[in-house]
Amino acid sequence: MATLDLEEELLKDEELVASIQNLDHSIVDIETLLESRMNLDYNSLSVEEKIKHDLLIAFSLNSLYWVYLRLDGVDPTSHNIKRELDRVKSTMDMAKGAMAKKNMLRVDKKAAERFIDHALWTPEDKKRRSHNMEHPNKKIKFDENGDPSK
Repeated sequence: MATLDLEEELLKDEELVASIQNLDHSIVDIETLLESRMNLDYNSLSVEEKIKHDLLIAFSLNSLYWVYLRLDGVDPTSHNIKRELDRVKSTMDMAKGAMAKKNMLRVDKKAAERFIDHALWTPEDKKRRSHNMEHPNKKIKFDENGDPSK
C-alpha cells in the first residue's frame, strides 16, 4: 500500500508529470531523427553529406550517453565521454572550416595583375605605348600615284 500512495502522490505533482511527458516526447523525436538518418543510403551521399552524417550520429550518440550517465547519477565531466564529446566538437569545427574554405571566393590573379598594372601608370608607359602606335593621329599624305608618303 505504501508504493500505491507514493504513486498517487507523484501523479498529483503536475510539474513532475509535465517533465516526464516532455522527456517522452523528446525521446520519440530523437528516435525519429536517428531512424531517418540511419535509413539513408550512405553510399549515395556526397563526401560533404557523409561528413555531416557521421558527425551528427557521433555527436547524437555521445550526447545520449552523457544524458544516460547524468540520469544514472554518474558525473559525466569526470568520465571519458567528456573527452569524446570534445573530440567530436573539434572535428565539427574543422569540418565547418573546411566547408567554408571550399565555398570561399577566389581571386583571379591574372585579372588582378592587369588591374594593378593599368592603375599604376608611369610616364615611361606612355612613351612605350606611343612608340608602339607609330603616331596614329597624324594625317597621311599621298603622292601623285596615290601611295602614302613618309
